[in-house]
Amino acid sequence: MKNAQLLSTFLALAAMAAAQCSSSYTAERLPTQQLRFGSGGGFSGEVVTWTLLHNGQLFRHSRLDNTTIEWKQHSRRQGRVLFREAETLQLLDRPPFLHPGNMYRFLEWTDGTRVQRITWGSREHPVDSAIEALHERLMTLTRER
Repeated sequence: MKNAQLLSTFLALAAMAAAQCSSSYTAERLPTQQLRFGSGGGFSGEVVTWTLLHNGQLFRHSRLDNTTIEWKQHSRRQGRVLFREAETLQLLDRPPFLHPGNMYRFLEWTDGTRVQRITWGSREHPVDSAIEALHERLMTLTRER
């Protein structure tokens, strides 16, 4: 009898802990650590910013109509893998790289008050291939809804 009570108490606590860990965010309430990426420019000047969170949530922001929507919930594992890859690039420790062209792409790492944005598009200033490869992997997340 006591074992059954202990087991049910343990399972209830485990369920509560799991619910706390699987917190979901809204566009108005985002965590301090974010991986932003996207593209912009051209005739319209439209800028689309994607925000990936550590838990796999993906948000889309359009500057043209100033809207932010939740795009898709990817797996937590996928979010962690991409965050780890961004961390290995040590984005916050890199010197500023702001070389947009008429059409440009960007990758931005936000961690609390620290923000580092890398912008490229100018043919005269190619970006590090590892950053471009990460951007391409991140963009694949946006193609499916």
